[in-house]
Amino acid sequence: SSLEAGTIWVGTNDGQVQLTRDGGDAWTNVTDNIPDLPPWGTISNIEPSRFEAGRAYVSVDLHQMGNFDPWIYVTDDYGRSWRKISDGIPGSPHSFVHGVREDPKRPGMLFAGTDNAAWVTLDDGEHGTKRRLDMPPAPVYWLVVQEHFDDLVVATYGRGFYILDDLGSLRALDGETLG
Repeated sequence: SSLEAGTIWVGTNDGQVQLTRDGGDAWTNVTDNIPDLPPWGTISNIEPSRFEAGRAYVSVDLHQMGNFDPWIYVTDDYGRSWRKISDGIPGSPHSFVHGVREDPKRPGMLFAGTDNAAWVTLDDGEHGTKRRLDMPPAPVYWLVVQEHFDDLVVATYGRGFYILDDLGSLRALDGETLG
């Protein structure tokens, strides 16, 4: 966590989410607190919030278990409780999530990478909108908001990198305009 020294989130390839708040001396397994999480998913990404110390976002990839649904959860209380926030991404054979990122300047604005697109939400996952960014339908494995230039950098599997220049205009939108 960039907000709280010693707070570290760890995800595993067998679906476990662990948290330490003392720099690694003691760890708490918070996996059982995640409601309706199918077993054996890969915790593909954990994104500690830049706005709230107890908040973190977790993306879970279950495609190797034959589950292609999007799975993104958020906690606001250090993993004691979680809620699923990926229902705004329609289910398809390509909707499983590789990663999730929180915008560093607008709370509630998230980016997600699925197996064929980049998604954005302005309302903490309530509604998702696909953003192709002139990309081919390629797996989006990593997303980074380059804070110095306010760009979204998207890394795909086998198709290269893509950059959405200047997120300022996207941050200024409301949900109705984005849709």
